[in-house]
Amino acid sequence: MEDRVNEGIGVIVLAGNTRIKRQIRRRKRRGFFFRVARPHLWTVDRKVLEAKLTSKINRDDYIVGENKSLLYLHPDLISSKNLNFLKRVLYFAGKTGDRFYRRKKGELLRYLSERGETPISLVMRAVGECRLLDSKNTIIIGPKKQIESELERSGIPSYRVVEQGDSIGENILIGKEELSDMGYGGERILVTGGDIPIISADDLKHFIEDSAMREGEADILFGMGSRQQLGSFIEEQGLTSMGAVGPNYPRANNLNKFGIPLIDDAAVFGEKDARVHFMVGNIFLISFNKISSRFMDRFYSLRKMGANPLAYPYLIRNFGRALWRATRWKVRLTEAENIFEKVTGVKVKVVPVPPPFTLDLDSYTDLRRLSALYFRIHGTTHDLELDFKDFLKQHRRERRRRKGRKRSGGVR
Repeated sequence: MEDRVNEGIGVIVLAGNTRIKRQIRRRKRRGFFFRVARPHLWTVDRKVLEAKLTSKINRDDYIVGENKSLLYLHPDLISSKNLNFLKRVLYFAGKTGDRFYRRKKGELLRYLSERGETPISLVMRAVGECRLLDSKNTIIIGPKKQIESELERSGIPSYRVVEQGDSIGENILIGKEELSDMGYGGERILVTGGDIPIISADDLKHFIEDSAMREGEADILFGMGSRQQLGSFIEEQGLTSMGAVGPNYPRANNLNKFGIPLIDDAAVFGEKDARVHFMVGNIFLISFNKISSRFMDRFYSLRKMGANPLAYPYLIRNFGRALWRATRWKVRLTEAENIFEKVTGVKVKVVPVPPPFTLDLDSYTDLRRLSALYFRIHGTTHDLELDFKDFLKQHRRERRRRKGRKRSGGVR
């Protein structure tokens, strides 16, 4: 990557997991308590324990407890068999707390690192190559030690990494304070996720340029994608077998991406007054001076409102009529922006983003799909479990050779 000093927009990359601290504390205790609380497992054979736990793995494909930005995309993971092996190892390391599984997980991730790439590394390459962004004023928010280690392994120039807080809104506030301390004087900052690995520097450039066309007096220029464009993209890439973009509601074996049905009267996706399902795009530009605790709480409480049943009464009371009209294609994009500002006090303008911004890493199926997209292959004959065992054998042989050379004084 070219070593340069940019004078562009400051950047906050959200690469944390709001539950990671609690997960780490729980895992330190879990191994002991798991067995104490289940006397029938005190002397049970490991294979029996695995059999009892394995049945739970495939019930929920979503990644829980792992930092998604630090999981490896890898060509072997395109195979569903290999992906299931990865899920088993991660699951046992987390749920049982067993030292054997923790070691196995560490070795497996080291094996995957030899040919794989983490989302955070790919995102940071795109950020570093975009000339409209300021490499010097770029902050990564997440688990500091792990991210710094991964960036060093990937050969990426050092970025400032700051330990995460307890929520996404708090992480943005942390990033703003760090940029202020560094003397950043820009009017806006770009906030993006660390788990959207197939974005490019050109994608970022186009988002910033398109934002300038819709800016006005907006507090937030919010990147949103189109479900229709995503569906076409998945078909063009030949990935419908891993889940096609189906109806606008959850259905088994589909790539389930909910979109708000709006009439595109601002022609952000090209054709004026076209019917478009708008999806969250994991990137936005925020007015630097507008960021406050209250501002971020209001914005994020509504950004993720559909995922929290406790927010449904608020959602229905303030947006029920508009959402009902939207399902009947009665709401225009500019009207929706005005409704959002009226309810929250946050002025939002929607900016179009291409499909890569909507393909974040939420599930193991996403990991498989993104691996296929990044490595541009759609199948593999490798057996990850067998290859991993060979890797461990070679590693042990190399370790024994090093010990032998050390005992013989370096002459062998």
